[in-house]
Amino acid sequence: MAEYHVGCGIAGIYAGTLNKGGKTWRNKSDVTHEAMTAVAQYCIDHNTVLKFTLQGKRYALLTMEIEEENNA
Repeated sequence: MAEYHVGCGIAGIYAGTLNKGGKTWRNKSDVTHEAMTAVAQYCIDHNTVLKFTLQGKRYALLTMEIEEENNA
């Protein structure tokens, strides 16, 4: 069974498998929209704040607003 990897590239978020050395993609798919939507849905469903560390700095995604459709 293939081991899947998720990573961020210059043009989006990718999921796929890596070559044996684990440094290059064997195959990948752009999953940017799906990944971000899944994280937002998880936070909403679990009433939680997204917290993460990137390059030594800590971040928290504190709010999400409901965007009303404009029927005009």
